[in-house]
Amino acid sequence: MKNSSNNRVRYSIYEEEIEELSYEPSNLISKAFFKLTRSFAPDKKLYYSFSVPVSDYLRGEVFCEDVSEAMEETFLQTDLINILLTDFLYQAKRRSNPYDLYHYLASRDKPSITIYSYNGENKVESGKRVRRRKITCSIKRKDALRLEVMLSDIADLDEEKAFSVNEVLQILYSDFINKYKNGSLTNVLERITGRL
Repeated sequence: MKNSSNNRVRYSIYEEEIEELSYEPSNLISKAFFKLTRSFAPDKKLYYSFSVPVSDYLRGEVFCEDVSEAMEETFLQTDLINILLTDFLYQAKRRSNPYDLYHYLASRDKPSITIYSYNGENKVESGKRVRRRKITCSIKRKDALRLEVMLSDIADLDEEKAFSVNEVLQILYSDFINKYKNGSLTNVLERITGRL
């Protein structure tokens, strides 16, 4: 597998699941313990982190406050990320084509951002020089597994870049914020409050 950073992306949940599926308990106690531990695995929450420009983070905070006011209950950025991931997994399941998924993710993986100043000037900054804010979110293990299976299929294509779960979460979040910022999302507030 090729990766632009020459590092192999590991899909630990996927690899763990493969290993567990190939495990055959030898006695009755081992079988019972194995079944018991497997029954709790899908409900487990896993934590992932990614960073975004502080301007995107602030825009996400403002959006989440608007949703909270409309719903009259707390709506956090982690809730937004879970909705974005659920939508992505649903769309990916409907597409079920690793080439399409790769091109979708690659087209939205932007190495630089445009900063708009108060005087109307635009300048493109490298993502590394821009102040960033870290977002940590939890997702269900079964969703992480589904995503890792898809990403493993993409990595098997031997394309230029393999994506990690963290990178996909960052891409989904940044893509949403950019669309929200430029007004290409219609009725997004109503659609999100309608789902909750």
